[in-house]
Amino acid sequence: MARIYQVPSHTRLWLALAVLLCSLPQLVKGPPWQAGLLLLVILIRWLVEQQRMTLPGRMVRSLLLIGAVVLTFYSFGRLYGPEAGVALLVSLFALKYLEVVQQRDAYVVIVLGYFVCATALLFSQAPGMFLYVVLCMTVLTTCLVGINHSDTRASGLLHGRRALVITLQAIPLMVVLFLLVPRVAPLWNMQVGGDKARTGMSDSMSPGQISELSESAELAFRVDFQGDMPPRAQRYWRGLTLSHYDGRTWQQAVPQGQPESEYLYQRGSEKPDWYKRLEGRRSPDQQYYRYQVIAEPTQRRWLFSLDVPFPLYGDVSLAKDMRLVANQPVSERFAYRVDSVPAVSAAINLTSQERQLMLSLPEGAGRKARGLAHQWRLESDSASDIAQRALDYFRDQPFHYTLRPPRLTVDPVDDFLFRTRRGFCEHYASSFTFLMRAAGVPARVVVGYQGGERNELGSHLLVRQYDAHAWSEIWLGGHGWTRVDPTGAVAPDRIELGLREALENSEDGRDLLDDLGLRRFSDGGLFAKVSQLMDYVDFRWQTWVLGYDSAFQSEFLEDLLGAVSPVRIAIALIVAVTLLMGLYALFLLWHGGNERLTLMEREYWRLHQRASERGRPLEAGLTPMQLCQAISEQWPQAAIAADNWAKYYQKLHYDPVSLPNKQQKRHLRSLRNRLYKLLD
Repeated sequence: MARIYQVPSHTRLWLALAVLLCSLPQLVKGPPWQAGLLLLVILIRWLVEQQRMTLPGRMVRSLLLIGAVVLTFYSFGRLYGPEAGVALLVSLFALKYLEVVQQRDAYVVIVLGYFVCATALLFSQAPGMFLYVVLCMTVLTTCLVGINHSDTRASGLLHGRRALVITLQAIPLMVVLFLLVPRVAPLWNMQVGGDKARTGMSDSMSPGQISELSESAELAFRVDFQGDMPPRAQRYWRGLTLSHYDGRTWQQAVPQGQPESEYLYQRGSEKPDWYKRLEGRRSPDQQYYRYQVIAEPTQRRWLFSLDVPFPLYGDVSLAKDMRLVANQPVSERFAYRVDSVPAVSAAINLTSQERQLMLSLPEGAGRKARGLAHQWRLESDSASDIAQRALDYFRDQPFHYTLRPPRLTVDPVDDFLFRTRRGFCEHYASSFTFLMRAAGVPARVVVGYQGGERNELGSHLLVRQYDAHAWSEIWLGGHGWTRVDPTGAVAPDRIELGLREALENSEDGRDLLDDLGLRRFSDGGLFAKVSQLMDYVDFRWQTWVLGYDSAFQSEFLEDLLGAVSPVRIAIALIVAVTLLMGLYALFLLWHGGNERLTLMEREYWRLHQRASERGRPLEAGLTPMQLCQAISEQWPQAAIAADNWAKYYQKLHYDPVSLPNKQQKRHLRSLRNRLYKLLD
């Protein structure tokens, strides 16, 4: 009859812990019934270990399997896809734990555990999640060590130490493979969470929309500059240009009859004329900013950059209105590198169709505003003079900057300009753009973010949702599209210092700072320092690990190897792996030659060595009882003491239940010391 390898008792707790830890990320975000299923499985296993019940039969396990499949379909509406697939996998993983009887069953659960814990990286690639996955893998390795340990008195802590050593030994090899093996699309590049709610800025702007967004302190994106960083007042992160106005809402629009291939340039495709003019205007002596942006997932395509962006790498395209567009919706953190050259904006031309779009206004909207704009046009010599009159109007009249403006009636422009005069950036940008168009100046609204908070531990900026902002651009002959921010005429602190300082100086701002919890990001206290440290670690993780793509790897290997070629990479990989394997071999040889004795072995050899030194040399292969018989023959007066030591030693050493405790060890040493005196 074939031998059945039962899971050792000293490994069962580790196995239960491994199943729980590997399943925990899914249990936290999954439906409640999954947690109930796992608790039921663990309870059944505990009752089985306590011999209070037997393992469920095939019929019960089949019913549980069918129930898990049905509940997964009920919860997600399907059995495929990352979310539903992982949920079903975790449920089946828990049910598989019910079948563990033989050593082979434990192997299957452990191998499944390695895969299950890795699926957590599908939904989060934060450094904390990575460390958690490493912890799960270490616990699984502990189980692997334990089920292969033949000693029934083995210690579970000893298995944990050995698994930790194995994990630490694997880290250098992991780093070498990560750096040198050619990059392929990682597992987390799957489009996970496509049905998640969209976050951040929308593709339109109406009164109150951006002010609602500014009441959130969530992170929008991070920026890491290579070289100089623009001052806060120049950090305008454009995201969308809104050209169509229906009387209340501004929306994106493309001039009628213009194909996307002429309006949108994707790297690697044929360059449209406007992009060639931009490149032709660039020169080495112009000021530019080079930076990398890591955007948070929004489920949208638009990205953010300074004026005028030239994408260096990343799956992005550039539109003629100077905005960046991702080629796929941003469902995970997304990195791209950009050169921004503000001086080349004048190279972009304005076609007749674009001019018509940038001057269009809905009939019947803003009658009083149209009259005011017409008056400015008659009294001004140029478009820049008209814009200056509008800014003076905002500055001289009793306008107020607030996140909680009064509700506007049927005509938002006239109501804001002549009645309420209280609003946020979208109110000022919308009304200013309307006035410019009414005065015959092509204008559009730009929405994005303004400012950014620098992490003092690094060189990157944090741009949060409360930095959301809207401004205007007007077309000036000879200068092209020119940024005008009417909010700065009313609340200059918002542009120069940021939202928090602007709210500090406004009527309702101080209470709002506390309501939004924005003070904790700049109070300089312990929370702010810990937040900056965590952000710095997370940012470096994103740039150095998750951002280590093929382009980054090529740059690194060029610095390391010179000219990059498959042969050089293969040689470097072979040399590095061989060197590591050699170091591991030397460690194992040294560790094997200096293997530490257990406590009981040391106790035996101390007595053996003392007897050999005091009398004639004793053979090395004696059992504890034979050793004591040899001692009794040479020292008859020590016969009773030797017999007492031998019996107590065997009782402790061969006890199948537990290891010796401190009191038992102390008593064994006292018997040995008494025997020493008789030998002397």
